[in-house]
Amino acid sequence: MKIIKYAGQPFCILLYIVAIYCAVVKTPIPLIALFVMHLSEYFIIGKKTGKEKELPQWKALVNCLLFGFTWWLPLRKSTEGSELQK
Repeated sequence: MKIIKYAGQPFCILLYIVAIYCAVVKTPIPLIALFVMHLSEYFIIGKKTGKEKELPQWKALVNCLLFGFTWWLPLRKSTEGSELQK
């Protein structure tokens, strides 16, 4: 799961940079699509993950908007692994 976090999160930032560039030069559609996908992901699973890990909701929202599944997936997998060991 560390590979998803350490490789995926910089990739998400790169996607935002490319989408912002596209919005400035040609069309805002990629930026809007990326934002809508990550926002819906927050309401589907990011909010629940933030509550389970006792994070402030603003932090869960920002992380989900910036990093998408590369933020919540490693967090959930680490929780599942610790529950299995109990």
